[in-house]
Amino acid sequence: MIWAAESIYDGTWSSGPPPEELVDFEVMREMGWSWQELQDTPFYVRRFTWDLICTRREAERSANEKAARG
Repeated sequence: MIWAAESIYDGTWSSGPPPEELVDFEVMREMGWSWQELQDTPFYVRRFTWDLICTRREAERSANEKAARG
C-alpha cells in the first residue's frame, strides 16, 4: 500500500485506478470523516465525492500551473 501511495503522490502511478484504501483515506481526510462515518456513507456518495475531489484538485493544479507561467 505504501509504494502505491508514494507512486500516486509523486505522479508516477500508471497502474489504473488507485487502491480503494487510498481513496477511502483521501475521502476521509478531505471530508473530515471518521472511519465509521465513511462506512455509514452509501458507496455511490463515496464514489461521487471522490470524483468531485479529483476534479477540484485537477482544476487547482491547472490554475496553479497557469499562474506560474504568468
